[in-house]
Amino acid sequence: MDVEFNDAIKNLPQNIITILKTAPEEIKKNAKEIKFRLGRKIAITSFIKTHFLNKILLKEEIEEIFKSICGYSIHSHAEEIKKGFITLKGGHRAGICGTAVYENNILKNIKDISSINLRIARQVLNASETILENLKENIGNLLIVGPPASGKTTILKDIAKNLTNKSVAIIDTRGEIAASFYGNPQNDVGNADVFDFFNREDGIIFAIRTMNPEYIICDEIGDESDINAIKMCVGTGVKLIATAHGENIKELKKRKIIEKILKTNAFSNIAILEGKKNPCKINSIIKVGEIF
Repeated sequence: MDVEFNDAIKNLPQNIITILKTAPEEIKKNAKEIKFRLGRKIAITSFIKTHFLNKILLKEEIEEIFKSICGYSIHSHAEEIKKGFITLKGGHRAGICGTAVYENNILKNIKDISSINLRIARQVLNASETILENLKENIGNLLIVGPPASGKTTILKDIAKNLTNKSVAIIDTRGEIAASFYGNPQNDVGNADVFDFFNREDGIIFAIRTMNPEYIICDEIGDESDINAIKMCVGTGVKLIATAHGENIKELKKRKIIEKILKTNAFSNIAILEGKKNPCKINSIIKVGEIF
C-alpha cells in the first residue's frame, strides 16, 4: 500500500476513499495527481499514463469532496481558495476549478466548483545529488531550468534540506516548496525559514532584514517585477537559488526578461533538466557567461 497515496486521500469523503483504494497498486505507487471532474470519471495520473476509475462524479459528490478537503470549514480557507488551491497536511495540494467571482476587478471567490486536482506530495530522496556533486560550495547563484513537471521544485526542496547547516530563507510564493500547513512545513526543507505566500520582492526584503540568510531559495522567476528583488540579493551578497520555466538554453535565450535577470549577475550557473519523462535528472550545467 503506497504511503503517500493513502496520506493524500485521507481528507476525502469515505465513499471516495473506498473507490480510490480499488485502483491497482502499481497505479497508486506511481500516482502524482488525482483529478475529480464533474460528470466524468475519476482520473489517477502518473508520469507514465492516466488510469480512469469506473466512477462518474455527480455535482453533490464534487461539492462534498470540496467541503471535505476544506475540513468542512470553507470560510477558514477563503484566502487559499482565491489563489486557486488548498494545501493539505502532508504537503498535498488540491487545485480548484470553477466560476470566478470578481468585485471591482479583484478575484474574491471561486464558486460552482467543477474540477479538483489533488496533487500528491512525494519527497524524492537525493533529488539534488548531481547538482551538489558538481557545484559543491558553488551551489549558490544557481538557476534551475526545465519544463513543467520536470522536477524543478522537488530539487529546490532537496537543496534546502541539504543546506540545513546554513542560514536559508525560502520565499514560497505559491506555497509549493515547503507546503506549510498553518505555518508548519510539511516538506522536509531542513532548518530553512519559510516566507509563505509573500511576493518575491517583499519576501526577499523581509528575509534580508529579519533572518540574515546566506541563501535565498525561490521558485518560478521570470517576471519584470522579479528584477528588483533579484538585484537586492546581489547588492547584499546573499546567494540566490531559483527556478525558471524553459525547455532548453535555446528557448531560454529567446526570453528577454530572462536575459535581463541573468545580466543582474545573480546567477553563475544554469542547470538544465531533462524533462517530465525523466524528472529531477540533470541534462547539463552551464556557466551563465557561456550564454550571454
